[in-house]
Amino acid sequence: MKTFFFFGDSITLGVNDAPAGGWVGRFAGLAAQAGLPVPPSTFYNLGVRKHASSHIRRRWLSEYRARLNDATVPYLVFCFGTVDMAAPKGSVVVPPEESLENARAILSEAQREAPVLMISAPPVKNPEHQQRIARLGEAYAGLCRELGVEYLDLQADLPSAYVDDLADGLHPGAQGNLLIAERLLAAPIMREWFRN
Repeated sequence: MKTFFFFGDSITLGVNDAPAGGWVGRFAGLAAQAGLPVPPSTFYNLGVRKHASSHIRRRWLSEYRARLNDATVPYLVFCFGTVDMAAPKGSVVVPPEESLENARAILSEAQREAPVLMISAPPVKNPEHQQRIARLGEAYAGLCRELGVEYLDLQADLPSAYVDDLADGLHPGAQGNLLIAERLLAAPIMREWFRN
């Protein structure tokens, strides 16, 4: 059975779109409409509020392996960077070099487990935070090219309506989460995963 594991922060968790399960829940619904049998295909949302790349690096493998069974055909999706580049006390939570090293460790290990997709952190309203996220996304994209990991760039792919839906400046509501889910469904790698 195809099993999709989504690791990330509160944006992955879908905190402003709880009834629908955020973009992960909305993606699961779109996948079912697109013909993926749901169930038995399974979607695990493993987003955790305030989790930076350092947290995800420590936890993802054990959480993933705890959900495996003999019938699992796994696919791994990672989306982080927003928390890393936040600066609540004047300096970023995780420096860019450290964030990139965390991403390298996560993706390198993940490739040994299952097919992997990295999704960039989506846009935010604060201009300085947004600039830091965009720069980190460029570094993540280069890392993914180096490692041969598929990369979905939400910074370049989401319309302005996405930012308009950020009531708190960070977390999308129904419209923004649906926009992410639609972009993910349209990604060539996802179509390939559905076929296999």
